[in-house]
Amino acid sequence: MNEAGEKELVTAPLDGTILDGVTRDSILDLARERLTGEGWKTSERKITMPEVRQAVRHGRLLEIFGAGTAAIVSPVRRIHYQGEDIEIPLQPGKEAGPLAERMKGWIEGIQYGEEPNNPWSVVVE
Repeated sequence: MNEAGEKELVTAPLDGTILDGVTRDSILDLARERLTGEGWKTSERKITMPEVRQAVRHGRLLEIFGAGTAAIVSPVRRIHYQGEDIEIPLQPGKEAGPLAERMKGWIEGIQYGEEPNNPWSVVVE
């Protein structure tokens, strides 16, 4: 959650920090399409490690995940920063947070034709 108390999915802007890619674009599109109605805000903005550390300390960070073609969604458990291990929240007994799980499920559902009316794919029989 951001400082205003909003649930916010944040990714870095395409300024050379991260690579552009279809998986990133798909996650952003899915978030805007499916999470906005659940009160989520989707942002492309810079986020710093001090911001991440502060969000964890204040209980506002819900989860962190990366995205890419091979991994689809890859949860982050811990970040080592300035001599400190910052533990990223995960669901109890699981290796991912709920948003990472949902994103992975949505993308795989589209890839495997489980969403037959999705405009991103065509089921070939």
